[in-house]
Formats: sequence, C-alpha cells, structure tokens
Amino acid sequence: MTDAKYETNVDYIALLGFKMAAHRAKDWKGNILIQLQGRNKKQTQAYVGLIQAHNKLVEIASSLKSRNVQLQVEAEKLKEENFNLQVKVETGGGSGGGGGGEKVTHLEQKLYKLQEELTELHRKRGENAQQIIDLKNVLQEKEKDLQLKDAKLSDSEANILALKSAQRQLENTIIELEATNQMLKDEHQALQLAFTALEEKYRKVMEENCELVQRWMDLKAKDADKLNEENDDFLKKRQAQLRKDLADAAKEPVAITETGKLLLPGITPICLSASIPSKAQCVFDAHEGEVNAVQWSGSGRLFATGSADRKIKLWEIINGKCEQKGILTGSNAGIMAIEFDIEDSLILGASNDFASRVWSVTDQRLRHTLTGHSGKVLAAKFLGDTNKVVSGSHDRTLKVWDLHSRACIKTIFAGSSCNDLVTLHGNNIISGHFDKRVRFWDTRSDSSANEIMLQGRLTSLDLAPDRCSLLCCTRDDSVKIIDLRMNQVSATFCADGFKVGCDWSRAVFSPDGSFAAAGSNDGGLYIWNIGKNKVEKLLKEHSHAIMACAWNPIGSSLVSCERSRKVIYWADY
Repeated sequence: MTDAKYETNVDYIALLGFKMAAHRAKDWKGNILIQLQGRNKKQTQAYVGLIQAHNKLVEIASSLKSRNVQLQVEAEKLKEENFNLQVKVETGGGSGGGGGGEKVTHLEQKLYKLQEELTELHRKRGENAQQIIDLKNVLQEKEKDLQLKDAKLSDSEANILALKSAQRQLENTIIELEATNQMLKDEHQALQLAFTALEEKYRKVMEENCELVQRWMDLKAKDADKLNEENDDFLKKRQAQLRKDLADAAKEPVAITETGKLLLPGITPICLSASIPSKAQCVFDAHEGEVNAVQWSGSGRLFATGSADRKIKLWEIINGKCEQKGILTGSNAGIMAIEFDIEDSLILGASNDFASRVWSVTDQRLRHTLTGHSGKVLAAKFLGDTNKVVSGSHDRTLKVWDLHSRACIKTIFAGSSCNDLVTLHGNNIISGHFDKRVRFWDTRSDSSANEIMLQGRLTSLDLAPDRCSLLCCTRDDSVKIIDLRMNQVSATFCADGFKVGCDWSRAVFSPDGSFAAAGSNDGGLYIWNIGKNKVEKLLKEHSHAIMACAWNPIGSSLVSCERSRKVIYWADY
C-alpha cells in the first residue's frame, strides 16, 4: 500500500508537470490530448497491482472450486466404494476377510486425508473470500479518494480559470494604469512648464510691485511734505486770522442772541422755540469726497463736517457765510460720525479704518486713537463726561474706552451691526442695529436690559431735549419716535417721496423738541411737526441724497450735507 501511495504521488507530480507543459503549449488540441493521457495514466496506474492481485485471486478461487468439485467427486466415489465394501463384508463371510480389512483401513485413511484436505480447502476458500471482501473495501475507498481528487481537480481547474480571468483583468488594469500614468506624466510636465512660466511671471510682477511700492512711497513722501507745507501755511493763516479776529472782537460789541443769551464758548444756549428756516443761506463744497456727517458744537459757534476724504473740517458762520476754521487730519479712512464734548474742547470722530479718534478743538491736534474693532466704526459718542467714549461697529460689538488709559475697558457683544448710538444718564447706552432692533444697555451689566423691534433696520438715533423720547430713522422710509418711559413707538412720520438714502442717514430733533428733520434720497430735507404729525416744510436745494443734518442749538438754522461734497447752511437771516 505504501508503494502504491508513493507511485500515486509520483504520478500526481508527473500530472502537474504535464499540466504545466500543457499550459505552455499553444496548440489546444495537443493540450487536451496531454491532459487526457495524464488523467488516464493517473486513474489506471494506481489500480494496476490491485487488479492483477484480484485476477490472481479469482484464478485461485476458480482452481480451488474445480479442485473442490474433483475432491467431492472422489469423496462420493470413495463413499460408494466404502458402502460397497461394507455390504460385501456383511454378506461375504470370512473368505478374504483379512485382505478386505486392510483395504478398508487404507480407504478410511485415504478418506480421512481427503476430508482434511477438503477442510483445508474450505479454510482457504474462506480466507480468499475475506481477502476479496477486504480488497473490495479497499477498492471502494480508492474510488472515494478518486472521486474526491476528481472534485478537487475540478475545483482547481475552475480556480485556474478564475485566476486566468483575474490575470487578464489585472493585465488590462495594468495597461490602463500605464496609460493613465503616462497621461499624468504628460500633464505633470505641462503643469511644470506652466508653473515655470507663472513663476517667471510672478517674479516679474514682484519686481514691478517693488518698483510701484517704491514709487508709491516716494509719492506718499511728497504728499506728506505737501501736507506739512499746507499745515504750516494753514497754521500761519489761522494765527493771522486769529489776530485779526481778536482785533475785530476788541472793536465790535458783543452779539446778543434772540433769546437774550450771550454766545460764549463752552456755554450751551437754551432754545425756547425753534424756527424752521426756508432759505439756503450758504451752499458750498466742503470736502473732496462725499460728506457723511455734520454736527454743531454745544455753543452753536462752530459746526464740523466729516467726509470720505478722511478729514474733519471746522466751520464758523460769519456774516451769513461759512468760513473754514480748521482741518483735523490723522484718519486713514472716511469719517462716519462726529461728536463734540460738553465743553466744546474735544471732538470725536468714528472712522472706516476700524478706529475712533479724539482731537482737541483749540490746537486741532490728534489726542487719542482708539483701535480694537474688527470692522468699520459707524458711531461714537462721549459717555457721561469727557473721559469715556463708547463706539459702535460693523463687527457687532460696542466698546467703552477710557481716555486716560487709552484702553478698552468693556466690550459689549450686541449680536448685530451697530449703525448709531446715543448715551443717557452717564451709564446707559441706546444702540440701533442692522437687525431692526433698538437695544438698551447698562455699562454695569453684560446683557441687554431691553430691546424694541421695528419694521426696518436702524440708520440713526437722536434723543429729545427732555431725554424722554428717542427719534429713530429706519430703512422702511419712515421716522419713528419711541417713548422711553413706555418703551413703545408713540409716533411714526413718513411722506410721499421720502426715501432713506443709506444705512447711516441721520435724523435729528429740533432743540426745543417740536420738530424732526431728516434727509431723503432725492435731495429733499423733510421737517415734520411732531405735535401735528405732518410735514411742516420741505427744503429742496440738494441734488443728491442727503446723508445727515444738524439743528443749531439756538434753534434758528440748519446744516445739511449730501453725498456729492455739498454742504448747505439753512437760515432766514
């Protein structure tokens, strides 16, 4: 059996060799023939010895059967002879008795031997039958093994076919990847060439940029020199004008207002009854860019204008004409809001360069620069006294500044862009926002104390002289008054043709709180009578959208500014 297994393994190795040879063969017919020969040899070689042994056993069994038949025939013959002899002994008497007894004995011995031989033959027959049964069992096991090997062979052939198919797919994939790789190499080469060209172009652009920066720096230096010269000339002219004004003031009598109060610097006049002017007394171009803000000083002697040309200019009304009294520089972007302090000694400006600045009015020098916002500053006011400032920015925050330390002491997160704000009672702030809400803040708290929702986004806020009403200008083309004691809208003003021109269009109360003034997108200045809730007068002289207006604290004149550099002084005298 061990030799048979060895021969089977050898034959299996030979079969694999034949399969490998057949795999390399190009002729499919020869490949099939080689596979059939290998399979025939594999399936017959393992059973040659078993078949030969089976044939020998069959021959031995046949010979034993024939021998058994012969022995049975001889046994029958011997039985018959024995029977005849017994009959003769019983009937024959004494003659020949001695010779007959020997013959009987001889026959009995011969019969005994034949019986033993027959017994041996039966025993051999049983052994041969057992061997045949064992061989049949071995044959069945071999057939099972053969079936298992056939199944494995079929699985292996199927696996080989699948592997061949996978190999073909992988070969196709390799071909596609090689083509893709080649394409990517070509693209990379093209991109490398493009990158080299762009790098060269970038180098040239950087050289041009350096050249332009150098030219720009030279021009800025020239502009700075020119500005310094202008400032020197202006200081000289201002000093000369100041000497002239002092001389004239020494000669002229003191002017008395219509209310009987002296117009002295730092003293706010009291307006008992405001009047609406109807005449454009003075029309002039105040700046080189659009004018965003205008504000009177507390005493009414001066008014200031802020423009997109980054300057604040101070003006004084002399004999019905607006004469320039000074230029405040230092801002890096357009001025959006202006505020005088209570003593008229400082002026505060909010700028689009994310900062607020404080100038002194007397020497017109920049005193403080308050930086910290991350968006343009649209509103700024003094908080209580001249030592604190609050600013509102497009970055959705309000910041409280200490002018002594020049630092932000509190940041309020409002949640929406602040377009304007006012201060109340020293610690309270009211802010108007892009999300259509008016919010009330206490600087001693971090959260909003209250808020009021309106129909349009807020553009400006202004407190009435009695501090009990708040004037709100909104982008829904209306002006509303909020009663601060009831925290609700008490009046709404609108008119045909009135359109709010921008998100920082300013509306104001008159000094006595009887009127409200606001500029329209069509250049009209609308003045409403608050008590009668109607348009009292429409002043038309502007040709562009009015950005802001301011009522003189005396109550008899107005100043308005427009998008196209023009400022108009309205008065009846």
